[in-house]
Amino acid sequence: MRPYGLYDIAAVSLANSLTLFPYIDGISEKLDYIGINYYGQEVVSGAGLKLVENDEYSESGRGVYPDGLYRMLLQFHERYRHLKIPFIITENGVSDETDLIRRPYLLEHLLAVYAAIKMGVRVLGYLFWTISDNWEWADGYGPKFGLVAVDRANNLARIPRPSYHLFSKIVNTGKVTREDREIAWDELQRAAKEKKTRPFYRAVNKHGLMYAGGLDEPVQRPYIDRDWRFGHYEMEGLQDHLSRFSRFIIRPFSPKRKTKSQEKKNPKLILQPLET
Repeated sequence: MRPYGLYDIAAVSLANSLTLFPYIDGISEKLDYIGINYYGQEVVSGAGLKLVENDEYSESGRGVYPDGLYRMLLQFHERYRHLKIPFIITENGVSDETDLIRRPYLLEHLLAVYAAIKMGVRVLGYLFWTISDNWEWADGYGPKFGLVAVDRANNLARIPRPSYHLFSKIVNTGKVTREDREIAWDELQRAAKEKKTRPFYRAVNKHGLMYAGGLDEPVQRPYIDRDWRFGHYEMEGLQDHLSRFSRFIIRPFSPKRKTKSQEKKNPKLILQPLET
């Protein structure tokens, strides 16, 4: 969770202080492990969640942000390292009927987990959400989370998506290859450059805020031409008018620098499981 504008910082800080650690603090000495459910980032604006136009989203309105899983694992690790509690990624997944987002999403989040392990975080396991398309709470059967599609019009036939075969390969080999990573990303970028669209199950008001309830029928949203891969996502600053104006004023006086991916900024984030 991050603030969209200057005036949202207090709300995000308060929400994190009330929800992030208090419950686990109270039971931490009784735990065998800490389970982490992570789907993506949420951007708070006023009393709602902002749809940031140049961010990629799942069908159910969660921002795709693999670096967030890495940061969350390190955050929890630092807080509870004295108890030597291990972690399990108990839920991580994306709703994506087209399966074009799901494949790079899976690969990049696995790389985020591995990078956290290299930094000393003890991760015992990873559970992808989910095996097959499911009833998704208030969203019903709309958003498609499954590695396997369910054809509800044809006797609930199960149809493995390409991500199913990709995940099976990773599980059987224990490896994420550069080839798989490049293929998955190139296919998604091709769809973005061709301005293809896919389903989106969130209504958005005139201020760009997403409503909590899901749509019965999806709208079409284009794929976003932005590099959100692990170690590549460049975080923007606050987006309120005052903050943007301040950056505009000081930009001519700021030293120019080349942006670098997180992999280059931190040499410890060497993604060794990648093989050719």
